[in-house]
Amino acid sequence: MNKPANNDENLKHCICEQCSLFHECNREKAEKLFCARQKSACEMDSKKMCICGMCHVYNQSELTGGYFCINEIT
Repeated sequence: MNKPANNDENLKHCICEQCSLFHECNREKAEKLFCARQKSACEMDSKKMCICGMCHVYNQSELTGGYFCINEIT
């Protein structure tokens, strides 16, 4: 598994804002691209559906798993 680059190109393809886990706290903190950055500083609800597997950055980087907003990629 390759951690994606934290760059404008990946940010452009990021779909975190479309995820059911993403909420007002994430917007206020300008958080997204969790797979390239770090887990969220906000409280996240792991019972909600994760969409990481649908993301171009996820597929391009050959990532596995998901919930990067909760579980930081190493």
